[in-house]
Amino acid sequence: VNYFKDSLDIIEKNPLAHDQKIMHAVADDNTATLEKRPLEDHNNCAWCGHESVSFPAVRATNPIRVGRLDPHVVVSSVYPVPTEGTVAIHTLADAPLKGPFGKQIVAKELGVWYGWGKATSKAGYYHREGAFRRYLLLENGGTRGGQSFVQSKGYHDEGSFKQQIALLVTLAKATNRILVLPQVLGDFHAQPLWMYLDLQSIEALGIVYRETNFASNKKSWYSGTTPFASVTQMAVVESSNEVQLLTMDGGDVTAASSDRFPLSSFTTNDPLSAFVAVASAHPRVKESEALFVNLDHFKNSLSNNSAQVKKIRDKLAWCEWGVHGKSTLSATHLHPTDHCYGKGVK
Repeated sequence: VNYFKDSLDIIEKNPLAHDQKIMHAVADDNTATLEKRPLEDHNNCAWCGHESVSFPAVRATNPIRVGRLDPHVVVSSVYPVPTEGTVAIHTLADAPLKGPFGKQIVAKELGVWYGWGKATSKAGYYHREGAFRRYLLLENGGTRGGQSFVQSKGYHDEGSFKQQIALLVTLAKATNRILVLPQVLGDFHAQPLWMYLDLQSIEALGIVYRETNFASNKKSWYSGTTPFASVTQMAVVESSNEVQLLTMDGGDVTAASSDRFPLSSFTTNDPLSAFVAVASAHPRVKESEALFVNLDHFKNSLSNNSAQVKKIRDKLAWCEWGVHGKSTLSATHLHPTDHCYGKGVK
């Protein structure tokens, strides 16, 4: 207890100090006390923070004995790489952080975020029940739940990419579903959307979202073997000019049911309006836990320029480095500062 109190006292008096380095220095003083070595004050300690700090040696009344943990058992790194033996992860940053978002989102993508809400809660971060389990996921063809920059439609087209994300956010708002963030597939890597979109701008729209890795994290699953109790897949099929649905309960393909709605049956004769209407109002869609939407039809589509989508797009903010600025970073090198939360531009 004294060790942590001593460390916190120094950090409180030196807000620019690096917490781990201060705790390291205090641990060294504890070890010196146990070994009856002379203690020296920490004067102008250049490695103790983001600028030199000074503090007297800690003369511990109840010195602790310091041990070492295997760095693969407890992973503490700027770029955490967990292994099968890892029991804990501490995400680090090599620059002062002005908020917790970066560390939290990296921890979430690594599957080590604890979340909030007890297992008995009906609306926790991971554990949710009944009507609180309503998710929206992107399922464009061949993209593993992502938005691609390298397919023929929308190839390296930043405007098309932003329009697709605006449409996805529009659907999340219209259906009142939790948006599971899609990954971004580029020339080199698959990356999370938060590396390019300022997520504070979708929070301002009232959108609730979850990290890209959410559906792979068993803490979020309906049961020990099933991610979702029911799933609806939805797309506009160009060959038949229809909105098509396929719904499955409990992953039972043999019990799947389908529906088809000719676009001509809608008064607007607008594929986007028809798509949003079915996603928002169809009883089977509304009851499904997970709604997977294929938006391929709307890539480079004029109907995608609806007033509803444009209003959403105008409110989205993007990272200043653009949608290609970090394209060479792999998912194993995600850094707590590789985001623009609260700093995006419209």
